[in-house]
Amino acid sequence: MSHDHIHLHSDTAGKNILSAFFINLAFTMISLIGGWLTNSMAIISDSIHDLGCTLSIALAWVFERIAGHGPTQRFTFGYRRFTLLGAFVNAFILLSGSSVVLYESIGRMTSPEEVNAEGMLWFALLAILFKGLAAWRTWKGSSVNQRMVSLHLLGDCLGWVAVLLASIVMMFVEIPLLDPILSICISLYILYNVVHNLIVAFRIVLEGVPSAIDYTALKAEVATLDGVASLRELRIWSMDNEHHAAEVILTTTLTTLDAAEVLKATIRRLLTQYGVEHCVIETSGEGVSIR
Repeated sequence: MSHDHIHLHSDTAGKNILSAFFINLAFTMISLIGGWLTNSMAIISDSIHDLGCTLSIALAWVFERIAGHGPTQRFTFGYRRFTLLGAFVNAFILLSGSSVVLYESIGRMTSPEEVNAEGMLWFALLAILFKGLAAWRTWKGSSVNQRMVSLHLLGDCLGWVAVLLASIVMMFVEIPLLDPILSICISLYILYNVVHNLIVAFRIVLEGVPSAIDYTALKAEVATLDGVASLRELRIWSMDNEHHAAEVILTTTLTTLDAAEVLKATIRRLLTQYGVEHCVIETSGEGVSIR
């Protein structure tokens, strides 16, 4: 693939994500006003989440722009792990916003307030339209970055579908408690996902083995390869939960450099099957010492 083609692909992906950002930002402002006008904590809780989503999209656009940059003298692994900064910023915003909304919603459980059910319905329909359009803009892209943004937006649509259904019920049956209950459910769902993503982010920072890799099985396969006398070390870590790296140090029974190179190639193919795309292999033995 040529450099021009990569640049064109990155530019197109960036435009799709930027379009989704402006669509989501516009609706976030509308929904905040709508939540205040309809006195709906459910809409306000979703709009707080939308604010975090908007920031996520903005950061995704920034990272899409720098994705093509290779390693530098200051960042020899490149910029992939910079995505963790976005994860922590988003987590702080979502945790703060959702906690405030959860506190207010619990208060309304004891003294429920009337909400504008018809206004909720129209805002929910508007939300589904905006979110659907933003998701469509990113779904047609092929990059993982775009698809993750699109999946996030589709998940938001489900929250607004819940608001839509609740508003329809409240138009026919007077149940003021339904709004804070729905708000609490949305906030708890958001908090659950934030905590889950934080656990993943901390696992990456601490260079833990990626959850998608069966370390025990991989270690056993490497140790039983022909020519491996002993597997001294097998380290696996992730740069951003998508791109994984490994370091393998072993002792071999092989006595020639060519045979050791064949063994290293076999180990690389095995690691690739487990999702590892970068590895350093060090072998030593009788007459053999290579990296």
